[in-house]
Amino acid sequence: MLWTLWFGLLAALLSRTVTAQANAIYRDPDTGLIFSSNYVLYRVNQGITYRVAIPASVQSYTSYDAVIQAVIPNDVGWAGIAWAGSMPRNPLTVAWRNSQNQPVLSSRWAGGHITPQAYNNAQYTLFKTGTKSNGTHWQYTALCKGCTSWTTDTGASRFLSPRGGNRMAFAYSPNRPSSPNSPTSTIPIHDVHGYWQHDFSGAANQDFDAIVERLASGI
Repeated sequence: MLWTLWFGLLAALLSRTVTAQANAIYRDPDTGLIFSSNYVLYRVNQGITYRVAIPASVQSYTSYDAVIQAVIPNDVGWAGIAWAGSMPRNPLTVAWRNSQNQPVLSSRWAGGHITPQAYNNAQYTLFKTGTKSNGTHWQYTALCKGCTSWTTDTGASRFLSPRGGNRMAFAYSPNRPSSPNSPTSTIPIHDVHGYWQHDFSGAANQDFDAIVERLASGI
C-alpha cells in the first residue's frame, strides 16, 4: 500500500515536471520585457516561475545586467536561486515578503553548504512595475548587476552564456526569515531544492537599456 502510494506520487511529480513550461518565451505586458521563463516544482502540482531578461547586444564571456522576475505562491516562506546551478560559490538571489507583505531581495553567497552570507558584488533594483501580489501569488521584478559573472576562489572569472543554456538551481522553505524586514536576516534551512537549464538566448531584448531606465524611474 505504501509503495503504491509512493509510486503514485512519484509518477504525478514526474508527469507534472514534463508538462511544466520549460524555456517558454514570455512577453510581459507590464514591463514590456521579453523573458525566458521556467516553471520549477517545489512539491506536487505547485511551483515557482522564474524569468530572466537580458540585453540583446551582450557578447560572450562578458559581464552584463539581467532582470529577474519570479512568480511565487503565497505559502512560500522564502525562495532563492543560484545563478551557477549550485549553492556554493556563486551569486544567490533570495526573496521573501516582509511584515507588510512587500518583497525583500537579499544578495547572498555561500562558501559551501553552509548558511549564505550577505554578498555585496551583486546589487538589485526592485521595480515597482512588475512587482505585485494577489490572493494566491506574489511577484517581484528586479534588475541585478553582478548576477551573471563572479570571481571564483582561485581568482578566475565565471560568466553565464547569453547565447544558450545555463544551469540554475532553486531552493524553497515554507518558513520566513527570522527578521523578515531585514535583507540580511538569518534564513531557515531549505526544505526542497532543484535544478534546471535556463535558455538565455530567448531572453534577449533589443531595447533593454531603455526599458530598464524607464522601469527604474518608476514611469
